[in-house]
Amino acid sequence: MDRSSIIKIIALMVTGFGIGIDFTGALILVPAIENSFDTDITSTQWVLNIYALFFAMTMVAGGRLGDMYGHRKMMLIGLSIFLFSSIMCFLSPTLDFLIVARALQGIGAGCVWPCTLAFGATKVSRPEHRAMIMGLILAGVTCGNVFGPLISGTVVNLGDWRLFFLANVVFSTISMVTALLLMQRETQHKQGEHIDFAGMGILSFAVLLLLYALDVGADWGWRSPPLLMLFLLSAGLFFLFPKVEKRVKEPLLLPQMMANREFRITLGLNMFNVSAAFVGLMYFPQYMQKVLGWSTLQSAFGLAPLTVLLAVGSIVSGKLYNDFGPKRLLFWGYLCAAIGAASVVAMPATLGYWQILPGMAMIGLGATLTVGPSGTAAVCAVKPERAGLVGGLSFMTHLVYGAVSVACATAIMFLVSLRSLGEQLTAAGIDMSDADQRAINGGTLTTATARDVMQKLTGPEVEKVKDAIASAFDTGMNMAFIFATLSVSVGIVLAMLLDEDKLHKVEN
Repeated sequence: MDRSSIIKIIALMVTGFGIGIDFTGALILVPAIENSFDTDITSTQWVLNIYALFFAMTMVAGGRLGDMYGHRKMMLIGLSIFLFSSIMCFLSPTLDFLIVARALQGIGAGCVWPCTLAFGATKVSRPEHRAMIMGLILAGVTCGNVFGPLISGTVVNLGDWRLFFLANVVFSTISMVTALLLMQRETQHKQGEHIDFAGMGILSFAVLLLLYALDVGADWGWRSPPLLMLFLLSAGLFFLFPKVEKRVKEPLLLPQMMANREFRITLGLNMFNVSAAFVGLMYFPQYMQKVLGWSTLQSAFGLAPLTVLLAVGSIVSGKLYNDFGPKRLLFWGYLCAAIGAASVVAMPATLGYWQILPGMAMIGLGATLTVGPSGTAAVCAVKPERAGLVGGLSFMTHLVYGAVSVACATAIMFLVSLRSLGEQLTAAGIDMSDADQRAINGGTLTTATARDVMQKLTGPEVEKVKDAIASAFDTGMNMAFIFATLSVSVGIVLAMLLDEDKLHKVEN
């Protein structure tokens, strides 16, 4: 590989690093955000989900706009949006404001990421380097995933979680400078392209309604007419989506690609590999902080078996893809992730950190063997000029399902932990209203509302309630990982069905 190509890859890795720190770093902040805005996990999950959703739904448009007008130009536009929204996050006076700012961050990242992938897939000296380059770019992202929690833990220890978003400002600025200095302007672009705004709008609204319904289900009642109406509207939009796609000039899912069974399987493999990782990234830090009593910085280091494996694995995933092919990597990766998620449920709570350590390691290993290869398989199945579109499409399915997984897991976790908490309080002879139980469910006892509830209790009752909350959180988390195990197991089946030879014969 020549010097020019190496410089380009370094620039793309720097950009990926900036995106990587934002994702995992924000997850570590969840308990601190709960305290700051006096809310619970069903609300703060939107800090992750809204970002993932808007990131996902912008990627296809960002990739296609990059194909049309230049990937470098779209990267700079996306980085500008990301920088501005990071400042908004830093200044957030309310949770709603923060959620809106995170949505805008997702839009910026959605413009940047597919163009980063497209550069990696097309601006290299030889096609046989493509898988290695994709692995290096993912390594930049996953290195950011490693450092993100450490940055979060440090700023929380300094007393203000908002400082984390100043790090976003710094790294997005660095990324803009590297893009301007190290990446050349493109002179040739695809002509006559069309963007499926109708399809993206319908799919985005369908997913948003589903996420919102899962969020408010515990408050409204799972059988309440308004909630059932939300689910019905979401299902209706999902049903409408393929019908609209048949009428648009250039749909999100090109018919000539979707007609191929292997390509459809590959898209599925881009979905289900995130369930265990997303649920783990959401709940492992909370378990360490809320059950084990660790600080934010300690939990960031405690998460290292997962994040470090993600980073190291991405570096070698490109070579493994060429040596072993996607089928074997995806099968063993999905199997590792399923075993890891199941181990969290099987290990006894009395083990403390050792309850989750094997699961973190196995889920991290599983993710390294599935995330890169599934995305690479999708991009390599099309012509280079479609790399931006397919890169965005594969990661769109990746992130949308990740957001849905977290929402489903959180709904299950909150419902199960609330039921367990009520049963334990009754057994301990403690009379507490449903509203008060909801206020302390989830383990965050430092919010203003939770402190008011705990002040009503006597000394012995406080200790019993704390034990009940920790036990209920563990019970709810186990149910969330049962969901993750079942979800990842679908990927094992899809990997077994994949035919590598047919995969690379997609007509496009």
